[in-house]
Amino acid sequence: MNIRTIIRAFAFTGITLLLAASTGCRGKNEAKERIQAEREQWEASLPDSLKAVERQTDSIKSELEMLSHRFDAMVHTFDYVDNPREVEGYYIAGAWKGNYPLKSTGLVARLTKSEKLELIAALSGGAHFNRLRVEAGGETAETSIVPHDQALNYRMAGLNTVCFSDSAANSCALLITRNVGGNVKIIYLDGDRQTGSLTYPTASQKTMESTWNLYEILRAINRDERMIPMLAKKGAIISAKIESLK
Repeated sequence: MNIRTIIRAFAFTGITLLLAASTGCRGKNEAKERIQAEREQWEASLPDSLKAVERQTDSIKSELEMLSHRFDAMVHTFDYVDNPREVEGYYIAGAWKGNYPLKSTGLVARLTKSEKLELIAALSGGAHFNRLRVEAGGETAETSIVPHDQALNYRMAGLNTVCFSDSAANSCALLITRNVGGNVKIIYLDGDRQTGSLTYPTASQKTMESTWNLYEILRAINRDERMIPMLAKKGAIISAKIESLK
């Protein structure tokens, strides 16, 4: 390789490096400018974000007031029971209170003070059960299994009583609620074996519907009451940022 070729090669390499450095600097500057523009856009949007939080807060407060009125209109048909032998107090429909605790095969629902729906089922005649199946409107729903533990599943004087209180129990209550006035059948199961059944009376279906509706209202109230302080905190953070930019 002669001297001219070597010089041209070095010159070409130098130019390439200079171009690469120039392109790299331009890329970094463009990235910085883009980040700066995005930040300025975000800062400009803060007042609108604050207004959106305020609108959402007003909307939830309005909904909460409406729900509270609905709760007050319904709760007078329920009785609140605070039994020292129970873990916590509960609401039960007045139509069921006279027959609760159950003394024969049946199914009722109650709402605990902590706003949890509980299905209380009983089966007389000496048979055991640890879960329920509800059949209504061509659909079925089943509770989870509650083991015989003398707390939530116990037996006394030939009557087996079980308390169901999870999302599966909710699905059973909801299926009954959706089929009020129809043919609703309660199947008592010990594992996979049927040990009893009950054609659920229309009056009980309507009471279950009222209990479910009150439960839905309580859940919505609880959700809204949690949202208000969260939104207040979010609004305070945005307000503080707006003040720091002045």
